[in-house]
Amino acid sequence: MLLLPRTALAAALVLGASQPGRAQELWLTLSTVDSAPQVRVNYGHASKREAPNPSQLIDLVALTQDGAASLRGGLKPAPPDVPPALLAPLGAKPGRTLAAATYDAGYWTTLRDGTRLNASRRLVPDARSSLWSVKYAKAAFGPGAPWLRVIGHTLEIVPVEVPGPTAGAIRVRVLFRGAPLPGADLYYGDSGMEPERAGVPAYTTDPDGVATVPIRKAGSQVLTVSQTVSPSATPTLADEDVYTATFAFRLDEPSVN
Repeated sequence: MLLLPRTALAAALVLGASQPGRAQELWLTLSTVDSAPQVRVNYGHASKREAPNPSQLIDLVALTQDGAASLRGGLKPAPPDVPPALLAPLGAKPGRTLAAATYDAGYWTTLRDGTRLNASRRLVPDARSSLWSVKYAKAAFGPGAPWLRVIGHTLEIVPVEVPGPTAGAIRVRVLFRGAPLPGADLYYGDSGMEPERAGVPAYTTDPDGVATVPIRKAGSQVLTVSQTVSPSATPTLADEDVYTATFAFRLDEPSVN
């Protein structure tokens, strides 16, 4: 059966999957707890975060030029006085680390009246629509991290070059199943803001899956991509499969733009 992909690429924490309204996203940041660096696994929206379910976090790894180490065994909930998240101690020097995670968000169905259930079509055969959702996240914590490393996620954002501290733009390549994804509309969000799709300029990936995106402000930057494939690989459970991926980094000095 022919697979028909639909692509939407967005920078910010909340844009992506083809669900009605804003989709929940997974993104990684760096925190310090008791003077120790921690990888923070965020889920939901920047303005409304939720605690990720540890049992759905398939993997969480830290990669340096020297190798890779799993962080999943050290997971713990964030303290109650901060936004909900999962934390994992980061043994390597943060400035040399690229963190990566995979999260199975499960099956979702939409009933005829618009109600959404966390269930597959097997249990709700008369649902109006259904999908399976998986989320990938990457974050470069410093200039010494292996920014250009291809992790091998089904959907992945890979920088073409490492931006300097005053960079006015970043070039990224989008890969889907290991191949460049052309024609994707790329949107930019800075410092964790949540731009709406309407009125935001798009930066479209070229035939090599590459786009150049301006960086307007210093601080946190998050890029998000979504790719929907229909029919689903498991058509008895879902109509379509929705993949999302994020890439996060920081530029702490004012940019040239």
